[in-house]
Amino acid sequence: MNQDFDIIIVGGGGAGLAAGIMAREAGVSVMVLEADMKLGGATALSAAVMYACNTSVQRARGIHDTPEAMFNYMMTLAAWDTYPNIMRVLCEQSGPALEWLISLGVQFPAEYLLCSGVDEVPRGHPSLGVADALINAAGAAGVEYALDTRVDKLIIENGRVVGVSADGYELRAAAVIVTTGGFGNSPEMIKEFYPTAAFHGDWTYAVHMAAPYIVGDGIKLGRAIGADIVGKDTGLLLPTSGLGKWIEAFMPPWITLVNTLGQRFMDESAPYAVSGYLMNAQPEKRAFAIFDEPTLEVASQDMRFADPYHSGTAMPTWEYHLLRQSIANGKIFKADSIAELAKLIGVDAETLQTTINRYNADCDQGCDSAFFKDMEPRFPVRTGPFYAREVRACVIGQTGAGLNINTQAQVLDQHGAVIPGLYAAGEVLGCGVGKRYFGGGMGICNAMVLGRIAGVSAVKEAHANTDA
Repeated sequence: MNQDFDIIIVGGGGAGLAAGIMAREAGVSVMVLEADMKLGGATALSAAVMYACNTSVQRARGIHDTPEAMFNYMMTLAAWDTYPNIMRVLCEQSGPALEWLISLGVQFPAEYLLCSGVDEVPRGHPSLGVADALINAAGAAGVEYALDTRVDKLIIENGRVVGVSADGYELRAAAVIVTTGGFGNSPEMIKEFYPTAAFHGDWTYAVHMAAPYIVGDGIKLGRAIGADIVGKDTGLLLPTSGLGKWIEAFMPPWITLVNTLGQRFMDESAPYAVSGYLMNAQPEKRAFAIFDEPTLEVASQDMRFADPYHSGTAMPTWEYHLLRQSIANGKIFKADSIAELAKLIGVDAETLQTTINRYNADCDQGCDSAFFKDMEPRFPVRTGPFYAREVRACVIGQTGAGLNINTQAQVLDQHGAVIPGLYAAGEVLGCGVGKRYFGGGMGICNAMVLGRIAGVSAVKEAHANTDA
């Protein structure tokens, strides 16, 4: 077969770059085709946290961790409703993948290490410059790339993928790796594959709005040749006040959050690995953040809660001046009593008053008797005027539907058989999340671990093709 390259990679984000570097280091030719005008994809727009275990960063902090412990945590959180084979690979290879990034010059400050999910072991590794390091390493390795080039078709011959079509041109290769990312910028795909997100209508948007080609191209390419599409209505939805289209993953710990029945239903400071799921389990899939005047005046001027990953990406959504402005323009409800506030937001006044009374009593005691939130500092809802803002979990942090693969990153068809010549990694996968997002940094974990595996596996195919 005539080949233009040994390997073609569709998508120049984190997973694609990782695959390309591994392939080039093995001595094969690589072409990355990227629809955008720049490399990096969602990785370049993220907080650059990587979820990993058994790392030198953990050991520097005296933390002992194992892939088995990480696997048990992930499977328990997902109630085993996920893909154990893929989860096992992510756990076993997350540490080596992180060490590989360190070898490329990425810094993971040990002092920033944190629990980014609901686990007890710190596995969230905030970093400095993952995307830049990958782009530089790909260039140094000799990975070729073409920007502003959108692939519209996979070429099949004799039952195997042998290349791609892009902008009217065909390119041939021994293997193709699809790393096009998710579909968070496609309303049509959100409606089809993420109905929980679509439920929120105009409230819904994706954190990677600045990457306009994250529109599900990989799903379309795979579906056209019979690939198995799995993971419908899974992913990560982040909470938002709707006061602006920002990355707003962390709710302020000083609010009192109630559902449309007027009842509290969670620890308001819960990590986003669980908070969005709890919100969308409530009646009407929405809630209200309640606070009073002293809390607004004091607590909202401390924004440290918004950037626990030290990424520099904290947004001003719950910041004092924006809240005052939103009260003035009516986006935040204001009332002189809890009963009046209940009427404005449409919840039962007696229930809301009972909820607030119990919350205030817990503040007085310094102990949240219902959900065990850390009550220090204490911010009861006691002194008017009182405020309420609707809150929803509808900002797409990661989509979960996509291609199905085996542990070698080979794409599977609808019958569970391997599609020869086709590999995939990153957010284009539908088997990388499951029913629960495990913790901040799982997206980069997926991209680095499975991207590297896809690159190595595709090299084997390229060598086999050459030998044949």
